[in-house]
Amino acid sequence: MRNHLKQAPAEADWLLARGRRGVGYKIAAEAALAWYRTRGAGDGIDNARQQALAELRLQMLGDAGDDDGLLLTGKQRYEEFKAGEAELVYRQSIGELCRVADIEGETVNAVIELRRQLQAIGPTIRRRFALDREVETAIDDLIAEKLKQFVDKLDVDVDSDDTG
Repeated sequence: MRNHLKQAPAEADWLLARGRRGVGYKIAAEAALAWYRTRGAGDGIDNARQQALAELRLQMLGDAGDDDGLLLTGKQRYEEFKAGEAELVYRQSIGELCRVADIEGETVNAVIELRRQLQAIGPTIRRRFALDREVETAIDDLIAEKLKQFVDKLDVDVDSDDTG
């Protein structure tokens, strides 16, 4: 309400004393409320203008955003963005979120090490059991096929997952 009182005319009869640094406003409540309501009557024009701008934005951008977002001013959009950004920082700080880049490198290194160890199985089995080269090749092919399936499964984009 303080912001509305700051915009009040200086000679308003209902404004008994203006507030300043620690001193509150003194007003005649009924008269101030009447002023506030008459001042709010102009909001119909503002609402109509906002609706017209929202309609224009919808025509220009198509169905690019949610209906509530079309009515927001630039400042309101900025404040929503900052609030969302603060939420992300908070959720990351409590361990609820992590950055893809933070875990991507570790995952790649783990897969490379897994591949290296699994590809050594074929020659090891061949030597231990004195098997033919064809058995080693068959084991290597089977491991390579399973590794390819594993890597393909890891490479799926999270956004395209239909489970959530």
